[in-house]
Amino acid sequence: MSLGHRLRFLKGYLGDPTTVGAVAPSSPGLAGALCEPFSRRTKPARVLEVGAGTGPITRRLGKLIGDKDELDVCEIQPEFAEILDREVLGGPDFAAAVAEGRVRLLCCPVQEIAAEEPYDFIISGLPLTAFELPDVKDVFAAFRRCLKPDGVLSYFEYVGLRRLSCSLGVGERRARVRSVSAFLTDQIRRHQFDRRNVLINIPPAHARHFRFTESASV
Repeated sequence: MSLGHRLRFLKGYLGDPTTVGAVAPSSPGLAGALCEPFSRRTKPARVLEVGAGTGPITRRLGKLIGDKDELDVCEIQPEFAEILDREVLGGPDFAAAVAEGRVRLLCCPVQEIAAEEPYDFIISGLPLTAFELPDVKDVFAAFRRCLKPDGVLSYFEYVGLRRLSCSLGVGERRARVRSVSAFLTDQIRRHQFDRRNVLINIPPAHARHFRFTESASV
């Protein structure tokens, strides 16, 4: 990741932390942890990456994508989408898949993805703890709608961030973080089947892997 990309990421975070939820892109270690279920697939798969940023996870997917896999990359920030299109999806790792129409760049919220054919894997970099609770619920509803019944959702959160935000926040911000944290804790309890701790990341992070095996709605 170039210094220019890191500066763009920091600028995006300072400008709007609700859409850019980190001060730096994900590390290769975190990208690998999030892509681990996809790396173990035994047949061609459809993958959706949400909140791709400048593409550290996308780059990892480019090393893993097979000759029959399909990938949709979703990023609503125009500057990041341009980087993804030009520097990541335009690179040699994606050349064959792009030429065959098996890779798409989507510039819309995940809630607006039609997903006529559901995905086997969704990998999310969305800053969920920066959202309002109704938005978090809408995002999870979109994840469930877009995933196959046995599909895997992978997302990350920073170690201790929710607890720290609940402790240091005041007023409406504290109430917002607490409500989002309670919702995420419940989803983790109900659906998480694996977790990887990635210490070599800024900040350290948990990579969480879900299967929505229950029929109950979010």
